[in-house]
Amino acid sequence: MNVRLALATVFVALAVHPAAAQPLTPDTAKVAVQVTDVTLDGRLTFSGSGFAPGESTAVTIEDDQGQVQGQLQPETAESDGQVYRTAVPVPTGLAPGAHTLRLTGVTSGRFGRATFDLRWQTPSVHLDVYTAKPAQTLAFTGTGFVPNETIDVSLGDQPLTSITADDRGRIERATIGIPSLTAGDYTVSFVGQSSRTPATVGLNIQGFRPWVVLDNYYVAPRSGVGFTGEDFVPGEAVAVYLNSTLTEPVAQATADSGGRIAAVNAVSAANLTGDNQLIFVGQQSQAELSLKFSVAAP
Repeated sequence: MNVRLALATVFVALAVHPAAAQPLTPDTAKVAVQVTDVTLDGRLTFSGSGFAPGESTAVTIEDDQGQVQGQLQPETAESDGQVYRTAVPVPTGLAPGAHTLRLTGVTSGRFGRATFDLRWQTPSVHLDVYTAKPAQTLAFTGTGFVPNETIDVSLGDQPLTSITADDRGRIERATIGIPSLTAGDYTVSFVGQSSRTPATVGLNIQGFRPWVVLDNYYVAPRSGVGFTGEDFVPGEAVAVYLNSTLTEPVAQATADSGGRIAAVNAVSAANLTGDNQLIFVGQQSQAELSLKFSVAAP
């Protein structure tokens, strides 16, 4: 037989008898996934039947080639051989796409499989409040980001900070400080550096409207004048002038974290008579408030 005839014989044999596909081992038990479309931060709900009564089952997640991608906690079959419905968090580290859930009886060797699809969830963020003021702290939570990715946070066109999602793509609870901006409606943006899918929420920033009241508007000689006030910029210094801002302040107060100021007998009425006024000037808010008081005759 010549070479050409030998090659032709081989080709004919291959065409008549193609290579057999790798046979699939049929399942010997049954597994069902309740919801087959699952998000990364969701839960995998499944059940099974056909196992040996009371046996422990190994629970794994495999790819389409049968390679193990994740290991879940074992489940125990009941006396009727069923693994009753259970829900577990989706294991971390799985990529989006099709996966196979496999339960294998440790004693009997029986196994069952069910497929599910893992998909990204669109990122979303929830603010604790949607109206705030500059210098306040804004808290928020989020879901649907890529696990462990860095997320850039900005307010309007102003970058604020970067935070890191946890291993399930969540922002459990984080805070940012609101910068000094004019009152109005703004957009807070959260953009994952891996996913590049933005999540945006609206935030209304209000302005400050400081107000002050005196402890007493008719003051006895040689006594003092106290005051309380609110809605200043948190942490700002408030200068207190007597009758004119062209003189040196007679007192100074610092607004607390809630924008409040208070002082008892802050300004002495000694050497004062008749009508006077205290002028309060916020160093950041630039608010100027004037309050009149009278000193009784000696």
